[in-house]
Amino acid sequence: MSLGNLLDDPMVNEFLESNTARYALLGHVADELGMIAASKLFRQDIGFKSGSELIVARYGMSIYRALSNALHKHQGWTGHVKVHDQWLRLQMLVHSEFGILHEQDSHEHRNLTGFPLPLNVEARTSEQMVLDKKVPTSVLLNVDDKGRIKRISPSLEIFLGQNSEQLENLDAANLVFRTDVGHFKRLLDQVKYQTRSAEGSFRLRNTLNEVFYFDWTAACSGSDILLIGRSSNIHLEEALLKSEERINNILESMDDAFFAIDMNGYVNYLNEKGAELLGKSAQLLLGRMVWERAPHLKKTPLFKYVNQAKGSMKPETFQWQDPSNDMWYQVKAYPSEELISIFFTDVSSIKRNESKMRHQATHDPLTGLPNRLALSQTLQELLGNDQVQGFKLGLLFIDLDGFKAVNDTLGHDRGDDLLIAVSKRLRSVVRSSDIVARLSGDEFVITLPYIADQDTAFNVGRKVVDAISKKPFELGDKKIYVGASVGVALFPTDAADVEGLLKHADIAMYQAKQAGKNTVRVFHAQMSASLQTKVDLENDLHDAILHDRIELHYQPRFNANGAICSLEALARMRSRTGEVIPPSQFIPIAEESGLIIPMGEQVMRKACKWLHETNKKLKNPIGVSVNVSGIQLLDGKLCGTVEKILKLANLPAHLLELELTETVLMQNQDAVLSDLNSLHTLGVILSIDDFGIGYSSLATLHRMPVQSIKLDRSFVSELPNKIDSVILSRTVLAMAKALGLNVVAEGVETAEQRDFLIEAGVLELQGFGLARPMASDDARQFVWAQQITNASAKKILA
Repeated sequence: MSLGNLLDDPMVNEFLESNTARYALLGHVADELGMIAASKLFRQDIGFKSGSELIVARYGMSIYRALSNALHKHQGWTGHVKVHDQWLRLQMLVHSEFGILHEQDSHEHRNLTGFPLPLNVEARTSEQMVLDKKVPTSVLLNVDDKGRIKRISPSLEIFLGQNSEQLENLDAANLVFRTDVGHFKRLLDQVKYQTRSAEGSFRLRNTLNEVFYFDWTAACSGSDILLIGRSSNIHLEEALLKSEERINNILESMDDAFFAIDMNGYVNYLNEKGAELLGKSAQLLLGRMVWERAPHLKKTPLFKYVNQAKGSMKPETFQWQDPSNDMWYQVKAYPSEELISIFFTDVSSIKRNESKMRHQATHDPLTGLPNRLALSQTLQELLGNDQVQGFKLGLLFIDLDGFKAVNDTLGHDRGDDLLIAVSKRLRSVVRSSDIVARLSGDEFVITLPYIADQDTAFNVGRKVVDAISKKPFELGDKKIYVGASVGVALFPTDAADVEGLLKHADIAMYQAKQAGKNTVRVFHAQMSASLQTKVDLENDLHDAILHDRIELHYQPRFNANGAICSLEALARMRSRTGEVIPPSQFIPIAEESGLIIPMGEQVMRKACKWLHETNKKLKNPIGVSVNVSGIQLLDGKLCGTVEKILKLANLPAHLLELELTETVLMQNQDAVLSDLNSLHTLGVILSIDDFGIGYSSLATLHRMPVQSIKLDRSFVSELPNKIDSVILSRTVLAMAKALGLNVVAEGVETAEQRDFLIEAGVLELQGFGLARPMASDDARQFVWAQQITNASAKKILA
């Protein structure tokens, strides 16, 4: 039967609508016995709750198990339970898969609708049964071969408070006291399989939870088993002694310290560990006032909670640290009418683990310094402290200069050793009240509470720089020098919260880096605005690369006869609002952020594709040059990228020229030489851009596989009027000719400059005086329309 059909059953409906009786509908949900519905009167007592927790809370675990087992077996159940100092009679009727429970005060005589009661029980109140504690001298229990009840004698009905009809087919083990069930079942097995008759002893429990011993004689009667029991007080006394002995053994063998005191505080019982805890022998404690024998306990929470348990008659649980042995205990005090039982469970290892985990969560494992979480918590407390008023709080944000080089050259182990040594030097220059924390990597923070002014924080920053940079760090057999860039921010001058204070100190540190490193900078508002502009531009650059807003303009290069021989691809960035941003603004940010690598690949791909489309209409193909950042060259992946792009664009390698910065080449000769040789082998043209400002030597140029140099515009701008420029330009041209290098002059603005350069032997020219950079489509049309003739550059200018 489904729950819906059951709730529609008129009888069940009548039960649940009752305002005069306490009924409840029970059912198993996921193997848990739960109270599904209850009558109106019952709801007034228990509230609108449900579930297994409610049954356990109201009746206790033993009643819960009895009800659950009975319902599993589709059997009814009757018993008594004490709730809030009042004995109640419980009866459960099985209806389909559900149980209908009725809760009745013990003194009530009303019979339950559908719940038959034996006549001899109806005529006696529960109170009378309690008063009349006479136990029948003999009882009879008839069970089948599986131990299920078939019939009980009237004397046993009176003792149990239940009749044969109610108990029929119930497992007789449910009547046996739980610790004697094994004796009962062994007796049945002996009769069934061995002697056909046997004797034994076990206790029965009635509905008032009274327990009495019976000596039993069991014999087979056909397929049934007949058990005749005789009451025995001797067994009860023996059981009490054995029970007490078992309890003593359990209390002595358990790991918990335990003692029991009466309501006046006198020790009634204690185990060996309890005596150790109290610091006296058991002989000196038993029968003595615990607070007098162990007076130190009166000053602990134990005294308070034991009195609370005595007053409320409810268990109390708390944690307590014993100062005498530095041990932590979970203490539970259980009150009864006569005694308070107190258990002490050692939880010291758990507490130590908790402390260890808290330390790990708030401290850097390498240096042992507080981490970002601990720093944030401490700053929150400091900024919320009224004592800070009238003082300032300084925050120093420290970043090491040159740490990456140590990691890259000496390895991460030496880098870790350096960080540990740095943390020790930082602690050596601050007060004990100051906080040194490590945020991440080589970033540290020093908190300076209660300082007078900005100068104090700045001076500590100078001490930090000197402590880090003026003396080398000894790492194994190496002596390493590093510096420190320090940013300073103050509360409440620069920020009123933790996040703002850290942010502004970080901005000031960045400005110290920009100022040349190994120095101190104090935050001011203009720093934030400048950094915000940079951050906005970096975000815009990310978006421009992602959404293809990097555009290419092309500026032609001409030979001495005025013909276009190639074009230079120049990147322009279009902002979200459509404004064109010049490369002088976004290229430095691209290099600093590392975005130059994906952007450079995008520029090269677009330029090669554009050239392939342009050359389709030209009889004599032209080339294109692309600027390559030093970061792209040092990345080590440039050759592979170029090869992939040339293949995708179906472009011959010799039509692509890579313009490399002279300074990068000179400062990283050994690091880039292998990649330059790979690019040369691939067939692309390599040229040195801005030649003449990087102090290249003949020996260096001879090693590099470059085919061309671009004469820096600073040489061209003063030609032909300034004698120094004339001498330098002729010297460069002579050197290039000796090395077999092509020379391109950029920045050609006037006819005089053009004529001088051609006469001096320059083969290619580029500049606004010849042609300005043009958008992609305009540049293609310009190339297609240009007559490839031997006309001079002078004619082009005219």
